[in-house]
Amino acid sequence: MTTEAEPSAASTTKAAPRIIRRKKKGGSATTSSSSTSTSGNDIPPHIQNNTQLHHIISTTLPKDYDFEILKTIWRVENSNAQHVALQFPEGLTMYASTIGDILVKFAYRFQPAPTLQPSSEENKEPPSTRPKAIQSLSILGDVTYGACCIDDLSARALGCDLLVHYGHSCLVPLTCTVIPCLYVFVEISVDVQHMVDCVHMTFLQEEKDRRQNKSQEGSDDGPARIIEACVMGTVQFRSAVIEAAQRLNSDADSSTSSSEGDEIKFEAIVPQAKPLSPGETLGCTAPSGLAQLDFQNALLSPRERRERKKQAAAAAATGAVDTIPSGSADSIPRERVMLFLADGRFHLEAAMISNPTLRALRYDPYSKTLTEERYETVKMKRLRREAIMAVRKSLGISDPLKRGGGSVASSVQDGDDIANSVLQPQQQRSSSSRPPSSASRKTMGIILGTLGRQGNPAILSRLRSLLHSRGIQTIIVLLSEIFPKKLEMLSKPTSSGGSGVCAWVQVACPRLSIDWGHYFCVPVLSPFELYVAFGEVENAALWVAEEEKTDETADDLTDQYPMDFYTKSGGPWTNYYDSNTKRKVLSYGV
Repeated sequence: MTTEAEPSAASTTKAAPRIIRRKKKGGSATTSSSSTSTSGNDIPPHIQNNTQLHHIISTTLPKDYDFEILKTIWRVENSNAQHVALQFPEGLTMYASTIGDILVKFAYRFQPAPTLQPSSEENKEPPSTRPKAIQSLSILGDVTYGACCIDDLSARALGCDLLVHYGHSCLVPLTCTVIPCLYVFVEISVDVQHMVDCVHMTFLQEEKDRRQNKSQEGSDDGPARIIEACVMGTVQFRSAVIEAAQRLNSDADSSTSSSEGDEIKFEAIVPQAKPLSPGETLGCTAPSGLAQLDFQNALLSPRERRERKKQAAAAAATGAVDTIPSGSADSIPRERVMLFLADGRFHLEAAMISNPTLRALRYDPYSKTLTEERYETVKMKRLRREAIMAVRKSLGISDPLKRGGGSVASSVQDGDDIANSVLQPQQQRSSSSRPPSSASRKTMGIILGTLGRQGNPAILSRLRSLLHSRGIQTIIVLLSEIFPKKLEMLSKPTSSGGSGVCAWVQVACPRLSIDWGHYFCVPVLSPFELYVAFGEVENAALWVAEEEKTDETADDLTDQYPMDFYTKSGGPWTNYYDSNTKRKVLSYGV
């Protein structure tokens, strides 16, 4: 290995970063970005320059869909995969056979030559006599709702040594899968300018109507409005989301006006719920707190925010008045909205649940329509409150629920949640904390979703420990899909006189409880709702809607129901909290 270092200038005190390049076998270290050698992630020329491959891709697959065929072929060849599995969501299954045929035809057992020269025969298309890389290809046919459904376990059972998952982002880390996996987002090209034009026309018409109403009332029209847009979408449109925000921001310094002279300005950001991509939203995970966000600070680049923070700290240290403009104290009327790019409502609903006070507009890239969407947040919270209260009543829980306006995770800190508090062996517990006799104990079921990696065994362990610590018996059921009829059969009292299962908590998809929980014969809670039921979460969001109301007031929507199942900032009910990332069952001695 050779090391190259930039010579440091005499006027600078900070050394320049070292550039380390590994030496190729049989050759010297690369020194130029234009080198013809191929690294592990670079697509070699015999794939990149294959005209027959490009022709077949362009004539058999839609041109607006990026299936990353070249990258996939190189991954198959580079990993020496012989049995490959492909997994598609329902909307892309129609392309499964075509993509499979292309991979089988053009993936060869290819090994880079010791030294690759531009004129080397190894750089050209492999001859037909070279053996095929893929000996067997399987297409997984089970339903796939999201990236949480990645089915590496079934692929391994089939003997596959590589799984290609299409249409979703990398939710389940590659370090947790039992075989090598490749995520292909399948980015879709859309008419971004048409979306931006629809947004412009919509708000210009609203501004025109507003000014007409003002003139009829005899009041001043006032200055032009500024629309603060939070642009989001699904992972297939992540590039289009960023481009739409950039085009809206291009109008920030110049107002958009109609022929009648009505003016309006736009400012746009792309919020992020880490570790998801900027602007990406899942059905169970969405950026939150957008209504309270410092929008002017969010418009700055990371470097500008750091500089602004340094200036504010320097001003505070010297006692000087901070003269950095905030942009929020001006008299220009502002309206904050969510602009969502998707062909359905499911992912948008997560953003609306997480930000209930913001207006939501959805652009459908297929029908090319911009529609305003609404969600019955008050009704949803009332239904979930009734389910939680029913569970508390069934289990005989009389502890007062914690209420307050803090963050949903404010009362649950690392190392201080209920699961960690019961790590001690059972014989070490005090006599006062022992659970009641089995004859008087209630039974609650825990469902672990087995549709791919939907269920996280680590979360199951935490829920089981929480229930056992409260003297509640548990039964664990594995289900690929949860249906009311099946749960009704599992919840019935036994013929021997058993009381049956009084309630369920499912570790699969939180939206199943939110959207369908009230259709089951017994309450079906999400992991977050179980923590709420036992008073382990300080959150008033579920208790502000004691009665169904026709109008959603600001008081009803102050606190949001958390949509944080795959965020790094969530509580112990989420996938990226503490040891939950390892996705392993832990025994807590109960």
